[in-house]
Amino acid sequence: MNGCQKKSLKRMGVMNFTPNSFSDGGELSTPGKVMERLAFFGPIDALDIGAESTAPQNDPIDFYQELKRLEVVLPMLKRLECSISIDTYHPETIFKIAELWMSEGLKNPLIWNDVSGKFDQSVKDFLKLSSHFHYVLCHNLAPIRELTSSHMEYLSSRVEEDFLDELASFFRPYIHPRVIFDPCLGFSKNYEQNWYILNHFEKLQKRVPHSRWLLGFSRKSFLRIKYGISALNPGNRQQLDECHLLEVARLLPKLSGEIWIRTHRPELLSDLRKK
Repeated sequence: MNGCQKKSLKRMGVMNFTPNSFSDGGELSTPGKVMERLAFFGPIDALDIGAESTAPQNDPIDFYQELKRLEVVLPMLKRLECSISIDTYHPETIFKIAELWMSEGLKNPLIWNDVSGKFDQSVKDFLKLSSHFHYVLCHNLAPIRELTSSHMEYLSSRVEEDFLDELASFFRPYIHPRVIFDPCLGFSKNYEQNWYILNHFEKLQKRVPHSRWLLGFSRKSFLRIKYGISALNPGNRQQLDECHLLEVARLLPKLSGEIWIRTHRPELLSDLRKK
């Protein structure tokens, strides 16, 4: 049972290569800036790379544009020792990078962080390619991949325990040793649903017999609203990142298994990992 599993905290640092990211858009435009950010992160378990903002106010892009934005960082990824996570809902993008991994015999794990919520044939084919490949299944109620960015148009009407049951039913069919489950906070969820998941996450774990979970709510708007931070800009990011650390510290004692924390400031989690 989940409650008997030893807890393992994994730090996943975030880098966005998008000009319109509300969090850090346009800040990683050169290899030098990327290396500076990596040095700031310190040792991490995974680096999560995103090249398309899926915030509802932004227009979607195709995989050609996405791959072009990733060109600045792809040569560096091959030299890193941590797992590499690609945040994309485009199968074409992840398969292009998987091709690079296999052609060069790279052994560090490759993770497809797929916010579409669609465990389709492309996912099955990806997992078959290599035992080094892993997949993050996100809860997103948009009906098709192409509508991933429109996730806030597709909300569940369920609340509290019924909502947890809905999440559990979503994940149970896809239990696999190389799949990580992500409730995908901020996607297809209102303010109350996001906080209900966080406040009762251990209950969700008990409903799903799986040991690998990801929590990604760093700099999310529902966190900012709770702490009364009016806007996300360079002047108040530090405050918001400290609020995120407080919430992670509050949650961790209740959780079990392998817990990935996706965060813009993984270095802040260093002390938590020792506990």
